[in-house]
Order: sequence, then C-alpha cells, then structure tokens
Amino acid sequence: MATFGELKPNTYYLLQVDAESDIELVSVILLTKETVLLRSYLPATEDFFKYRGESIFKLVEEVDEELALQLESLYQQTTTEEYTEEEYEEEE
Repeated sequence: MATFGELKPNTYYLLQVDAESDIELVSVILLTKETVLLRSYLPATEDFFKYRGESIFKLVEEVDEELALQLESLYQQTTTEEYTEEEYEEEE
C-alpha cells in the first residue's frame, strides 16, 4: 500500500484517503521531515497535512497537469451553473 511520503511534489494524483472518502484530485505542495502538505482541488480547494508514513487507502493514478486542469474546469462549470440556477430560483 502506498504512503503519503511516496508522493512526489508538484505532481497531481487521484486518490482516496480512506474507505469513506470520495476520490480526490490532490497535489503535494510541501514536504517536511515527518509530514506532507497536500492540496485537494475538488470539490473545493483545501490544504491538509498527512504523516509521511500514513497509508493511502487507494492511489488511483498520477495525472498530468493538463488533465488536472480539465478536471478542475469541468467542476467549476458545474458549480457555476448550479449557482446560477439557485440565484434564478430565488429571484422568482
């Protein structure tokens, strides 16, 4: 099983942190002696720490920057459309 310490900085991954979580798009933004600072991009941008030796429930795949940007833009379009629909319904 892969650990968070095995992830490479400035690289995007699709992974599942634990059995109850959804698959997330993340990247490693900082490594310390004992921890890894990750940034989760979907559904919202959030930074969080994990111990280097902590196991990743499921490392789905490493993705390139182009695919990561496509995933982000698809999600942003969906949330913008949902927000616009909610605003429209409130105005009526």
